[in-house]
Amino acid sequence: MVAPGLVLAGRTPTRTKEKSSMRESRKSGLAPRRLLLGLAALFWSGCGGIAEAPGGVDAEAPPTEQRAALTTTDRCAPSPSAQVTSGDTVYYRYSTGKTWAAAKADCASMGGRLAVPMSSSGNEAIRSLTSDVLAYIGLSQLSNQSSPSAGWQTVEGDTPAYLNWNSGEPNDNGGGENNDQQCARMYGDTGKWDDVRCSNSSPYVCEFGAQPVTCGGGATCGLATDSTYRCQCPSGQHYDAANNSCFGGALSIDVNSLNVDQAASGNVFVNFPIKARVGLKGTGNTNTLVVSLGLMQKPSGPNPTQAELESLHSCLVGGTRITLPGDGSQQYVDIEGIVPPECLEGDPQRAANFFVLLDGADENTTEDDKWLVYNEKEAQTPVGQLCKTTDPVTGVQRAGCVINVTVRPPPGTDIALLEASPDSAVAVLDPSGQPTDVPSGEAEAPRPLFIADVSVAAFGRDFDEANASTLPGTVDFVYDIVAQPDTGNVGWKRLNANPEALHAPIGNLKPGEKLQVDARLHPTAEFRDLTTPGHPWAASTDFKVRACAQVPFAEHGDPLVSGPNGLANNCKEFSVRLVRGSFSSGSASSYDVSKSYSKSFGSSSTIKLALTSDTTNSFDLTGAYSDSEVKATISGFFGSFDMVHAWGDASATVSPAQASLDTGFKVFGVSLLSYSKSAGTVTYSYDKSYSKEKCLTYSYGVVVASINISGCFTATSGLDVGVTASATSISAQVRPYVNASLSVSGTLNLTLYKATLSASLTILGLNTGSSDGVSAGLSFVINSTSPLKLTITYDVDALVRVTTLDGSIDLTIEQLEANWCKKKVWGVKVYYVCWSYDTLAEYNLFSYDGYSYTSTLLDRSGSAITLQ
Repeated sequence: MVAPGLVLAGRTPTRTKEKSSMRESRKSGLAPRRLLLGLAALFWSGCGGIAEAPGGVDAEAPPTEQRAALTTTDRCAPSPSAQVTSGDTVYYRYSTGKTWAAAKADCASMGGRLAVPMSSSGNEAIRSLTSDVLAYIGLSQLSNQSSPSAGWQTVEGDTPAYLNWNSGEPNDNGGGENNDQQCARMYGDTGKWDDVRCSNSSPYVCEFGAQPVTCGGGATCGLATDSTYRCQCPSGQHYDAANNSCFGGALSIDVNSLNVDQAASGNVFVNFPIKARVGLKGTGNTNTLVVSLGLMQKPSGPNPTQAELESLHSCLVGGTRITLPGDGSQQYVDIEGIVPPECLEGDPQRAANFFVLLDGADENTTEDDKWLVYNEKEAQTPVGQLCKTTDPVTGVQRAGCVINVTVRPPPGTDIALLEASPDSAVAVLDPSGQPTDVPSGEAEAPRPLFIADVSVAAFGRDFDEANASTLPGTVDFVYDIVAQPDTGNVGWKRLNANPEALHAPIGNLKPGEKLQVDARLHPTAEFRDLTTPGHPWAASTDFKVRACAQVPFAEHGDPLVSGPNGLANNCKEFSVRLVRGSFSSGSASSYDVSKSYSKSFGSSSTIKLALTSDTTNSFDLTGAYSDSEVKATISGFFGSFDMVHAWGDASATVSPAQASLDTGFKVFGVSLLSYSKSAGTVTYSYDKSYSKEKCLTYSYGVVVASINISGCFTATSGLDVGVTASATSISAQVRPYVNASLSVSGTLNLTLYKATLSASLTILGLNTGSSDGVSAGLSFVINSTSPLKLTITYDVDALVRVTTLDGSIDLTIEQLEANWCKKKVWGVKVYYVCWSYDTLAEYNLFSYDGYSYTSTLLDRSGSAITLQ
């Protein structure tokens, strides 16, 4: 917890309290009400207390987002007696004896599992930890089996693919099956297994898909109230996952600068973005803070009356979470937000100044001295004089941070292209047409020049408006390219793109939400002609690319950003270098047939899915190699994690003359399959699906409170793989398949607010057909060894079938009506709730209509090709 000693340097507030039985309507317009709302609710919600915050916040206004406070990364594992890493799997041994069931539960509480040896290498890694002791591993026997060796399963309930029983084991204590010894332990000296009574107390080994968090900065790893291990801090401090440290305690803060982009024009517009930078210094203990920016109605002059102060209106615009060190170093915080409708409350316009609100992220007290209003009255105070702002006209720094702006209604709807960047600085122009080794009558998807990551948003829409989530027309994207320099003055020329990168479903996203799209950009016939010998761009290597958003309606935005016609922010440009490519990397001594696929869609501030797929099939004078991999990554609300990762690699080498296989499958970072072998001939087949769930929690900060939200990702995933490899050939079929969904629920029950959040989204459908995935056949004949000469044959097919994000996330907030208490801060009466009930609001935070996509990445065959 942040200590109550969080103060602003130089400020000693006056505190008097008065009791009022007056019941205020939520449109009464008392200025400090909305200000204290964000302050108190954020303080108290982090501690499970009651938020003493005023009503008066328009329940129909869009939530003002704070940066999500991830709580998933505070999961930890206690320090083990020994540990070892094998590949990307980590094993921890714990010497404290537990029963098998207790050991299994303990590993699960750490976010791992009781270790399951899945290969000889994995078994050896576990053995290396156990020294000379017997340690539990993750295998147990079902009851009432026909024999002691029947019915053994892993902690996931699977039949083990690898066994290493000691001679004569399992024997169920001799005399046949009698349900006596139904759990497995490993001998530390040999790595062999023994069956024992599950009630025996033994050391145990836990397995993790990645290195567990080791708590630092004064935190210790212990069992939390949800029966999971989490990094915990001493009383008066809180754990900051991003810094792996305990923060909190007395901290004195100077706010020494405030600069706002919109100060240059003197205007801010409702439902449009605003950007600011706040400068701070902290002295004392490092703390985690939420720094917010708001607008306060401007007083009539430097000496307003008490009645005028009490009538001022305020609103919060945006904020972000930071870690402020206590070493006195200068820190800067960039804040972006959207001006909410309550900044006007129906007025035609409103003169305003800015305020800064500092919230201890986990503080359990509502200190009055954590918010700073920068107007003419406050500019002469010690705290006001500490803050400097840059005059937008003269560029001179002036004390007081008084920035006068006029809040105006939205001028209309504006589309903004926020970002456009390539996945690679190099664009590869392959020859036109299909590769020569594609079979007659077949076709494979062309390789793009490059992939551009494009994001777009719509501003000006209001949650209060009917059909606010529907735009007057469709947002379309266009992509153009021009040589640098433009030899022949050709000008911009159009590029082709995949259909889903040409039309944005932005009308289904909340106002201001960033929609991200991957554009796979391809050359047109005209562009190819311009880059051929004898034409203007034949020798050009440097190009500029422009991505633009276009709509069939007039745009009207903030002139400072979007220009007088609303179009100045519709385009973004970037540079690439063009190289001329070929369909394969074949040469006299090697041959390669490879393809990569990547796709991302959604919004990184809510839910975004990124899918990558690679298949590489190659020959050289050392042998033949076939590698295939698929990975699906989720990012957004819950941070970033791999949902599914599958691979199947095989090789056939000339010297030594042998075959090798390596295949594996992970869901949510847990290894469910790991198999590798090298021999003269290797044959392996596997087809099994798993249903796994990963539930995460984060804090979604809005004006009313930080709502703790739980999201459960459910994935029914499997790997269908069959590989036969000899010293001269490979036959491989690799098909990872996934059906994944997300359900979200969140509740906030404060005296003032009740919030519920629900969602049902299809996250991903991948390779759901039995013929999907990669099928590869590679073989070679050694014609001579001196010099080495090979004749190769190949037949490779790779198909990816994808169903994307489809669904919505909805937030419902109940606001309770209030009786008010009040107290004075800098001469203004600040009202806070004393109880009662009010109204209901519903928000659609995210909605995305998905699409299905099938791509034939490779369809190639060839024979009688000689390498030497």
